[in-house]
Amino acid sequence: MATLKERIRDILLREKILKPEDLERALQEQARSGGDLSKLLIRMGLVNEEQIAFLLSEGLQLPIMNISRMKIDPSVVAMIPLDVLKKYKILPVSCIGGNLALAMADPLNIFIIDNIKALTGLNITPVISRPKDIEEALERCTAPQSQDSFEQIKKDIKEAEDLELVSEATERMDAVQVEHLVQEAPIIRLTMTIIRQAVMAKASDVFIEPMEKHVRIRYRVDGLLREIDRMAKALHFSIVSRIKVVSNLDISEHRLPQDGRFKVVLDGGKEVDFRVSVLPTAHGEKIVLRVLDKNLDRVDIEKIGFEAAPLARLKECCVRPHGMVLVCGPTGSGKTTTLYSVLRFIDSPGRNIVTVEDPVEYQMKGINQVNIRFEVGLTFTATLRSILRQDPDVIMIGEIRDTETLDIAVKAALTGHLVLSSLHTTTAAGSIVRMINMGIEPFLICSSVNCFVSQRLLRRICPACKEEYKISSTLYDKLGIGQFIPGKDLSFFRGKGCAQCFSTGYSGRVGINEVLPLTSALKKLILAKAGEIDIKAQGRREGMHTLREDAILKAVKGLTTLEEVVRVTAADEVRRDAPHAAERTPG
Repeated sequence: MATLKERIRDILLREKILKPEDLERALQEQARSGGDLSKLLIRMGLVNEEQIAFLLSEGLQLPIMNISRMKIDPSVVAMIPLDVLKKYKILPVSCIGGNLALAMADPLNIFIIDNIKALTGLNITPVISRPKDIEEALERCTAPQSQDSFEQIKKDIKEAEDLELVSEATERMDAVQVEHLVQEAPIIRLTMTIIRQAVMAKASDVFIEPMEKHVRIRYRVDGLLREIDRMAKALHFSIVSRIKVVSNLDISEHRLPQDGRFKVVLDGGKEVDFRVSVLPTAHGEKIVLRVLDKNLDRVDIEKIGFEAAPLARLKECCVRPHGMVLVCGPTGSGKTTTLYSVLRFIDSPGRNIVTVEDPVEYQMKGINQVNIRFEVGLTFTATLRSILRQDPDVIMIGEIRDTETLDIAVKAALTGHLVLSSLHTTTAAGSIVRMINMGIEPFLICSSVNCFVSQRLLRRICPACKEEYKISSTLYDKLGIGQFIPGKDLSFFRGKGCAQCFSTGYSGRVGINEVLPLTSALKKLILAKAGEIDIKAQGRREGMHTLREDAILKAVKGLTTLEEVVRVTAADEVRRDAPHAAERTPG
């Protein structure tokens, strides 16, 4: 029986799509560099996407589906995470009974088919579609429902006779001309619409990015980027200048990065702060707006995702008179919110609390907060030296970025202060290795640190379209759930996708944590310069839940999905001496 490669070769020659010598040249190139033959033929310019779809259809005996004008149910699309759809160029188009029709640009990828089957619990029927059609259909299905206002404003701008737009930020305009340009009503409306819709979508960041021929607007919602609109490049300079004006930045400076802030009052009197970062790129100035919600209800240690046992451990470490509490994780993992929650928990009229931040994100009454200003020499190091002369009881350092700041923080903890700060590491145990790598001696870590907290954020299931389902025993074993939670008859949950969550199945985020207090056994390992794996193993023996285990607990409780668990957390090492969760020593 002929192989698929031989069948495709016969079809290419029979249909006279390729000349024999061109096919031979492509086969030689494949033998030399490897890779998929169909992608190689497209890359060499010998065939196009439609011809490849025809070849795969006849060779694999699969139908070709034109999805360019199909109306696809958003709830079907939401069955698979958006990042998976984009990465592998796939799109679920219909679900009937237990069968899911999956449009694929590469139906030969059996790995993807098996993964989607395990993910959804459905039988997968692959159909062939052009990659371009899949991308466009995916864009239609996942686009937010707020495009009309953008389009109307852009139309108003185009029709405005007295509004002069410039195509490049490098055009020479004096300050008076720029000021006049950005005070035009359509530009103000457009900028405010971008900002207002970001707040309505509960975005954490707004990206205004100049491309070669257009401007891309993206929001980060629940930790994932979502493209909102693409605008004419001529609008870029006006939008950037408007944001610079309201942020009190230099509108004539286009070569250097700038940082600023502004505040808006939205409908209902809600105040929202925005932190502005301007970065010069090859195609113009890119702007990122960080949305700073001043709602202090979020800053509550009881409501940010800690389970009962880890929370009790953290509270015990925070009420000690001195020492360090370090919150660890990548950018955007909620470290600042956790630090403020701890501050709010320990705050009292009898304590002198000082914070040093870049910038101050939440303003709290009764707490002395210092904003870092590098341009005038007000750095973390210089500020900390001054703070220590102010007789503080508690010091919060927004972020430890260098060895000098870490050294001062450790000395402050050793001299009777409670120090709260954050560190960019992946795990609680890994933070110890990071501190040693930054030049802190192991005996100083043992004497100064109370505990490490590692943190991540998972997307929360949308409550409006939440549904229950069971997983296969294969997936149960693959995720190692049995090592942590007994019994295989567990129910899990997912969001079907609805108008309230933009058909994503998620709304909001929930924190997962691992809390590692430094016990006497752990201090012995640190003094012996043990590795991260050994320290983590000892922490688990003493009752620490890892990030993966805490994430699984959140999934069992119906707060998040197993897809989020796998996306955000890494699997734990399997250890023969690891006790069952129920057998661990309580914290």
